[in-house]
Amino acid sequence: MVPQYVFPSSRGLFRIVRHGHRWRSLVEANEVARHDSAQQALDALRQAWPRARLPQALGEWRYLPEPGDRAHARLARATHVSRMAGFDPSPAHVRRSRRSQGRTGRGVPEHGDRSPWL
Repeated sequence: MVPQYVFPSSRGLFRIVRHGHRWRSLVEANEVARHDSAQQALDALRQAWPRARLPQALGEWRYLPEPGDRAHARLARATHVSRMAGFDPSPAHVRRSRRSQGRTGRGVPEHGDRSPWL
């Protein structure tokens, strides 16, 4: 996901999305225009949609950063660091027999025993 500013309105979902070194202004999935800065994109959206009551400052919009800044990336880094420190939260898989020690099966000899039919 690319970095973007998002603002929901009764007129639709308004977004200002970084596209390379430029910014795209969108309403729902429709691109309105491209701009040199996010503030220019906001000004253009406010002029085109005055009834949407869009905030004047980008600080009032919800900012969605790049994936490297997102919570799941921080969690992955924290998990990697904890494993490097010797702590592994996943328990080791240990396979145990269902038979108790020393009990033979019903008439079936254990491995290494002589067959009763010989």
